[in-house]
Amino acid sequence: MAQQRKGSETHDAAMLSISIGTKILVEPAGMGDRFKSDFVGMVRGSYLIVKVPRIPGLNDFLYVEKPVTVRYLHEGQVYGFGSEVVWNLSAPYRLLFLKYPKSIESLNLRKAQRVDCFLPIELGGAGSDGEYIRVTGMMLNLSAGGCQLVLDSKEDENGLPSFSVDEKVELTFTMMGTDMPIALTGKVKNISLHKNRMYIGLMFQDMVDEHRQAISSYVENVTDYLME
Repeated sequence: MAQQRKGSETHDAAMLSISIGTKILVEPAGMGDRFKSDFVGMVRGSYLIVKVPRIPGLNDFLYVEKPVTVRYLHEGQVYGFGSEVVWNLSAPYRLLFLKYPKSIESLNLRKAQRVDCFLPIELGGAGSDGEYIRVTGMMLNLSAGGCQLVLDSKEDENGLPSFSVDEKVELTFTMMGTDMPIALTGKVKNISLHKNRMYIGLMFQDMVDEHRQAISSYVENVTDYLME
């Protein structure tokens, strides 16, 4: 694989975590491009099996011992490893056998670049004075582990809401591209003020599986850019 990227970790491949049906990206050396595939199975310590799509000229880059790089998303982390072609099977099914990797690299999306968005939100919490408040605002970016919000001051004597760092808050919004309402709790990690706006960095906590999957699916749509 290429040089280890900043913010990533390298692990022994014995802990390789991947589920059957996982969408993966395979990049043969020298091809200058990569193709999407599905993980089919493996014999741990020996080889992995993935599907081969029907792409003109692809087989020219999938001969035995050809180096490849594989990347995929699993439970909020991008994983990648170097391998080589063991065998390219064309019948009865188009399957590619890859050598089991010696090590894998992981990049936690919670520490990676966030995905820009512009979603209306509601934020509720006790505030610094202990009185429950609920305000509206916008979500500026989103990752698997948190988001950044912006709140405008109200046009009255109250001004900006009185949230504080480490405060537990309740966030609600509708997931982009769906009608799914998401309500979750988070912890305020940082606050900054600029003119009449408050910017809040929020870390998600105790998400239900349905909401975690909805957010992870959105992040997965831009994984290709994160992995370049």
